[in-house]
Amino acid sequence: MNPFAPKNRLFVDMPLASGSQLTLSGAQRHYLVNVMRFGTGVSLALFNGRDGEWAGQISEVDKKYCIITVENQLKAQMNCLDLWLLFAPVKKARLDFIAQKASELGVSCIWPVRTDFCQVSRVNGERLVANSIEAAEQTGRMDIANIREFSGLFDVLDQMERERLLIWCDEAIAGSPAHNIAGALQLAPAHTKAAILIGPEGGFSPHERERLTKMKNCLKISLGSRILRADTAAIAALSCYQSVCGDWTS
Repeated sequence: MNPFAPKNRLFVDMPLASGSQLTLSGAQRHYLVNVMRFGTGVSLALFNGRDGEWAGQISEVDKKYCIITVENQLKAQMNCLDLWLLFAPVKKARLDFIAQKASELGVSCIWPVRTDFCQVSRVNGERLVANSIEAAEQTGRMDIANIREFSGLFDVLDQMERERLLIWCDEAIAGSPAHNIAGALQLAPAHTKAAILIGPEGGFSPHERERLTKMKNCLKISLGSRILRADTAAIAALSCYQSVCGDWTS
């Protein structure tokens, strides 16, 4: 970490360039002024997912807005790996947890999928975006995970590129040494694109299993001998992938 970089990071959906001024109102102004108690002269690290990370300073505070003056670039833009998380959504608090931790672990796309045994009928996409932004601000990543709309599993599979490796976490083979995730990933062909699929706590239906089994670029894996909750399984699988194939190796 740059010792001269501001400790407080803020995502802004605006272009960043030296000397430009950003006017923040609404929730972002409230957060900076009322929650964090920041005033004029406070330094911030700014990022927008496109232009890298920049130093900025609060130059004016008003009752309805605040102005940040952009200074110099701290880091060039760097994006996370092209790694997707496909998962059957769970209850509210655990859904927030998945969005936060997946973003912290460097997922580029978070895509809730509707499966036959999924017990959730609606997903608040704006809440997922807010969680992913907060995680990016806290962890130092410079891009924001792409949040896709809640979609049917088969529709999602149809939209995936053929070259993307689908890592199917199958609770039916829990404890199978032949499908251990670490070993399977080490033997898998090198891929620059991957997607991890986590099912609902009721598992996948026979119809879904048939479709997944027929996919050519699908790697069926086990996450150990214990049946994990969906949110735990997502974090475990992402951690294993990052340690074997991802940016933890660098």
